[in-house]
Amino acid sequence: MKWPFRKSRNEARARDKPRARERDLRMVQRPRADATIQGNEAIYAAVSRIANTVASMPMHYYKGFEIQKDHPLERLVNLEPNPNMSAFGWRQTMEVLRNTEGNAYALRVLDRLGQVERLDILNPTRVQPMQDPEDHSIWYKVTMDDGNTAVAPGFLVINLKHMSANGIKGIRPIDVLRKSLDYDTQVKELSLDQLDGVNHGIMLTVPNSGLSQEQKDDVVERFLETYEKSGRSVVILEGGLTATNFSSQPVDSQLLDVERITRNRVATVYNLPPHLLGDYTDTSFSTAEQQMQEFLQLTITPIVQQWEDEFNRKMISPEDYADGYRFRFDLSALLRADQNTTANMSQMAIRGGWRKPNEVRAMYGLPPDPRGDELMSSRDLIPLRVLVEHPELLLGIVGAQPAPDSDEEEARAHRESGTSSAPRTAHGKEGKTE
Repeated sequence: MKWPFRKSRNEARARDKPRARERDLRMVQRPRADATIQGNEAIYAAVSRIANTVASMPMHYYKGFEIQKDHPLERLVNLEPNPNMSAFGWRQTMEVLRNTEGNAYALRVLDRLGQVERLDILNPTRVQPMQDPEDHSIWYKVTMDDGNTAVAPGFLVINLKHMSANGIKGIRPIDVLRKSLDYDTQVKELSLDQLDGVNHGIMLTVPNSGLSQEQKDDVVERFLETYEKSGRSVVILEGGLTATNFSSQPVDSQLLDVERITRNRVATVYNLPPHLLGDYTDTSFSTAEQQMQEFLQLTITPIVQQWEDEFNRKMISPEDYADGYRFRFDLSALLRADQNTTANMSQMAIRGGWRKPNEVRAMYGLPPDPRGDELMSSRDLIPLRVLVEHPELLLGIVGAQPAPDSDEEEARAHRESGTSSAPRTAHGKEGKTE
């Protein structure tokens, strides 16, 4: 059995002998997922769109609403999950495996203190989930390169699944599309056979019938010779000989609909809008923003929710979770391309008082402003603190005192000034006491 489940005893010795380590290097094998998507353009397009979108969204480690920039888990998920992969490549590979094999597995490798040191992606074809009949806990049996097997407890394995019937192992989308893919392959083979056949030519008509094969060959040879001499432009036919062009469609037009049907079925299985795979027949949205919103709601939001739940469940201790630590994706990264929509939303957020100017500046990569950490309000854009503590400034009253916070403070102010503290009516006027 080999690392990461148990380190080799000769690891230190191999570290001192680099040449020996070079002799032990092995070729990296391609996973089965490569073979399943390389034969169909629609599946490749669907998987690449989902995987690239998820990989493009940064994942951060938060406490409340603040990113924990100095925490080791922030570097792990947002920069380098393991020494061989970037955060983008790691998330992209996990999504490709999830959308082809139905499951994506990553092993949490711990250091001596029990902290997560790295996240190693496992080959899903060599991982078999198992369940303990006594406490129903989940374990994963992993087959190593040398043929030996190791069992890892469920809390050490991050498992991202496609649709699942038991909540433990996901269903392979390729298996769901198997019949559609076989039919699509048969249609393509038929189309290639038609392309190999005769689809264009010249038919010669001879008045006399009953020509022998030798006479037919002679007529064709003389026609081709005359045709070549004329520069393939003008041919004079004698003896009642006529020539007629004929052509046939290389592929039946109805067969072209098969590709559209396949794309629709792939889009249905992967929960994608068909227009993302090139089918715009049923597109009802007029703007790219509406199409992106549909993609986010139907496809990306459920995937992001699964990622966040799995990471919060496996990567955060119960104590840290109770203190407000969370893993979250930054979905706003998907709206960077639509600058007009982002600018209007940012303006409404500042004027509406639910986002600080420095928060918006951070979205655009701008440095913070010394006066940009306060929520603003219209009339026109003054700090909410001034609106609450000094509302009289909005009325243009010069030298007015701050509004009293309660009737008790108002009465105390009247007593100190030597005036009576008559109760006020609902209209703010002093009333008479009986």
